[in-house]
Amino acid sequence: MIWLALDTVWRLFFLQGSRNGRTIDGLGFFHIMEPLVRRLAGRGQDRAEAAGRYAGYFNCNPLMSSYIVGALTRMELDSADEGGLDPRKAERITDTLSAALTARGDYFVEIVLLLVSLTIGSIFAIYTWYAGPVVFLILYNLYNFRIRIGGYRTGLHLGEGTGRVLAAKLLKEQKILGAVAAFSGGVLAALVVLRAWRFGGPRIAAAGVVLAAAAYFARGRMSPLKTAFLLLLAAGVFLALW
Repeated sequence: MIWLALDTVWRLFFLQGSRNGRTIDGLGFFHIMEPLVRRLAGRGQDRAEAAGRYAGYFNCNPLMSSYIVGALTRMELDSADEGGLDPRKAERITDTLSAALTARGDYFVEIVLLLVSLTIGSIFAIYTWYAGPVVFLILYNLYNFRIRIGGYRTGLHLGEGTGRVLAAKLLKEQKILGAVAAFSGGVLAALVVLRAWRFGGPRIAAAGVVLAAAAYFARGRMSPLKTAFLLLLAAGVFLALW
């Protein structure tokens, strides 16, 4: 069991290595499940039949997919002596968990976790430029490794009940990290205004406040990338004319 877990976990980091337009991450998902398929074939199941359960379409947040892998592994091992997991049940569990974990995971990772890591990293970068990227990488990858490795263990332990437990857990951590992001964002904004004041006086600081207010009111009306580009352009024009 230990070798199966080790052989599976390291493959979780390469889920998106074969992304394509037909099966999305289906090839990467099969690559992750392949050690389990070999184990099932060794216990008397037909290898082609076992492989067929995991050789189709797969689309899930790459970090959260570890929970699905763990849950399916638990279910397969529990039903190994009964001829294997029903393909329809395997497909249903995969589709249901993928939809739920992608909705939760995309927001948690791309909005909450990235925001917290970037904000705190930026605070450190104001004082020591090289500390910022280091702090960002440490904070982000603490959750990255924890979710990928810990998610597999959780799914392996809970099996089919993984989704309900994980949803409650993510909601709790999302609230905590959201509060941390709000606090660190306020600290960062204050530090940036103070630095701008020292660098160029009240005009620079006032311009920064205006740009921040414009970004706030532009949210929801423009994409984040377009908003960032326009703010950068406005800041460049202001500095050139100042």
